[in-house]
Amino acid sequence: MNNIKKIAIIHPTFGYNGGAENVILSFSEYCHSLNIEITIYTYKLRENISNNIKQIKTDIKLNPFIFNKTAKFLANELQNYDAVLIHNFPATIFYGLAFKYAEKNNIKLPKSFWYCHEPSVRLYGYDDKSYNKLQKTWDIIARYTMHLDRFGVSKIDYIMSNSIRTKETVKRVYNRDAEVIYPCITNSNIITEINEGNYFLYIGRIEKPKNLDNAFKAFKLLLEKIDNKELKFIIAGKGREEKYLKEIVKNMNLENNIIFKGFVSEEEKNELLNKSYALVMPAINEPFGLTVIEALYCSCISIISNKSGVYEAVKDYSISCNMDNIEDITNSMMLVYKDKNIKHNIISASKSILYIFTVKIYSENVIKYILNHL
Repeated sequence: MNNIKKIAIIHPTFGYNGGAENVILSFSEYCHSLNIEITIYTYKLRENISNNIKQIKTDIKLNPFIFNKTAKFLANELQNYDAVLIHNFPATIFYGLAFKYAEKNNIKLPKSFWYCHEPSVRLYGYDDKSYNKLQKTWDIIARYTMHLDRFGVSKIDYIMSNSIRTKETVKRVYNRDAEVIYPCITNSNIITEINEGNYFLYIGRIEKPKNLDNAFKAFKLLLEKIDNKELKFIIAGKGREEKYLKEIVKNMNLENNIIFKGFVSEEEKNELLNKSYALVMPAINEPFGLTVIEALYCSCISIISNKSGVYEAVKDYSISCNMDNIEDITNSMMLVYKDKNIKHNIISASKSILYIFTVKIYSENVIKYILNHL
């Protein structure tokens, strides 16, 4: 690993506290322990992180009036590194713009690598049907954005993906191959105590793709079938759909059952997971779903979509269902609620896979892949 001294990371929203951003932070900290210098070029800076990780505020935003300025800046910066690591849209676009400027001005860029969490769902959909539909769009801005994104990806030397599902999407969208490297969780403290459960739980952004309205309908159906009418479904997180979903909950007369807690700390999150019947991840096409792995570390099982990226890794250590089907979700919740042994059995069996998702394993796999292709 001594052959790599400096890596540049391009990611527009490093300042957000999301799964991808936390993976980048953990990777950067691990690299520092190996004396590999990390500099992150981002539009949204992150607060309260170690000075060992350098951040440079960069205009990585979809504004054509600043494209040339940003391309020139990045091209001149990136030439000073051993490798460039790109993390997702629209970083792909800006790498392409930088590459084009560098080529015109005889600037030699280092090898480039893209760790793909997911190609843009808004541009390309999440399956063959939605992809084909979006390819026929008359939206000029969308078509131009796709052109820029595809151009950028075509100039990236190598691609890694967070799951087989994402690898297949990369093939569909860009006709490129990708190496699967599973992401890591940043909090690897294992809670061994297994609680029977007091409530159901969702943790994540409150956005339309997360399919929470279906989860709420399923939970209402569950309440109709059980004696405990006080059972809770706790929602931890914030997002653009919160106001809309709170209105749905009100119309369902479930305001006493479905509790919106907002953001929670890591300690609160771990405790919430440990004391729940199950984590419910209702997103139909989640690219991965690291919270499911975090749940296992907290002796919590999950109800997940059989189309999610994490399904391929934990299909034997979770309850999977068709998240398009309300009754299917309800039946999965009922199974967890009634079967007192299911949590113990799944948690005991899952111990053998937890090591796969550590920061050390993820970081060493990424660094090894970069080294092998320099």
